[in-house]
Amino acid sequence: MDNTTKILPDNQHFAGKSENTYAGIVVSSSSEKARIIISVDKISYLRDGWDGLDAKSVSRKIIENIKHIVDDCKNNDLTGWNIEPNINGTVLLRSENAAISLGTDKFSFYYKTGKKIVGQNKLAYSPSVVIDTIRMINSQRR
Repeated sequence: MDNTTKILPDNQHFAGKSENTYAGIVVSSSSEKARIIISVDKISYLRDGWDGLDAKSVSRKIIENIKHIVDDCKNNDLTGWNIEPNINGTVLLRSENAAISLGTDKFSFYYKTGKKIVGQNKLAYSPSVVIDTIRMINSQRR
């Protein structure tokens, strides 16, 4: 049997509800972490040219990096964040007025606070530093 994922509307959860079928067994989840992992899994299947032009596929290393971040963070750290591929082969974690670009061994971020844009480029990647950055950005939004 095929493994499948369906995103179902769920008015009680911000992220909606995901329903995963593995060998005929249905598993449901409504966590932010599950929502991001579903998106990461979809991104992992993209190949060069996925945009119909010259977009690069996302490397296995970047996919592993994202999964480490998700594993190590708290569920509410990812509330309001979405993930999407960049045409240069990196991935972008995006929330309202903020973004974190993740590569194989570096990451960059920016966020807008009031009329000011704050950010840094080419920081050394580690799951804990990225999670600290997410939390710092989240604290600025509250």
